[in-house]
Amino acid sequence: MTIAEQIAGTSWRLVSFQSEDKSGEIIYPLGKEAEGVIMFTRDQRMAVQIMATNRESLQSRDFLERLNTDTEVEMAKFGYHAYSGRYKLDEENSTLTTRVELSLVHAYIGSDQTRTAKIEADKLYLSNVRHPERKLVWQKIND
Repeated sequence: MTIAEQIAGTSWRLVSFQSEDKSGEIIYPLGKEAEGVIMFTRDQRMAVQIMATNRESLQSRDFLERLNTDTEVEMAKFGYHAYSGRYKLDEENSTLTTRVELSLVHAYIGSDQTRTAKIEADKLYLSNVRHPERKLVWQKIND
């Protein structure tokens, strides 16, 4: 079964969202206990929302200075990340690209956000192509 067939009409709950800081240490841009959901419609639209459960811990200068990108800093300051748009899958290269229409992070609007995509059992693994250290694991919601 293709990735497209496996994600169309599904919702997934966040298991983990990690990245690396400037020294290569594992870091959690929205905290280790971040919560989120990503949804894919059958007509190739998606929406993702991720929230920090402890926003205060993300506001320290030390934490913000460890982050690699302006986007990660902006996410941490909001304690939230959300965007939506049309997606397309490249099965040959195992990538999912979303043309962002709406986003809390202004720089995402109108951009193509490409992620490597892999599904194993009930887990969806997404990794940012431009920042491969930024990795997300999602678990399929089966209610």
